[in-house]
Amino acid sequence: MDREKLQAARIAFLTNRLELSPETAKVFWPIFNDYDNKKSALSKKYGAQKRLLFEEGTRNISDENADKMLEIYLDQKQAELDLEKEYLSRFKEVLTLRQVWRVIRFDSDFRRSLMQRVSRGNRLEGKPKPDNTGGN
Repeated sequence: MDREKLQAARIAFLTNRLELSPETAKVFWPIFNDYDNKKSALSKKYGAQKRLLFEEGTRNISDENADKMLEIYLDQKQAELDLEKEYLSRFKEVLTLRQVWRVIRFDSDFRRSLMQRVSRGNRLEGKPKPDNTGGN
């Protein structure tokens, strides 16, 4: 799936659902994009740390590495919470409280919908993949 198409679909989805005016959208999207980039950076940072510990596999993970993994997990959750608190405050500066709540809800809805499409094998445009099962 093309990252640019995905981003455009997400922007259209959220702009529509939040009922953003062009003026508000102009102020909101740079803040949201900054938030999203920082959220992605956190995911990459902690994902890399987890991958290093998972080199020995999940079944054979040592107690020491399991403890480190739990520490990384909690550190990541705390970092994500801190980031979300910071950006919810920034969103409140440009959106109504209802819109701020909707940002969280509708972005989650968009991600869930995207994951469902991917798991069903559909492209972003909603076109089904060709059936390669042999007929049924």
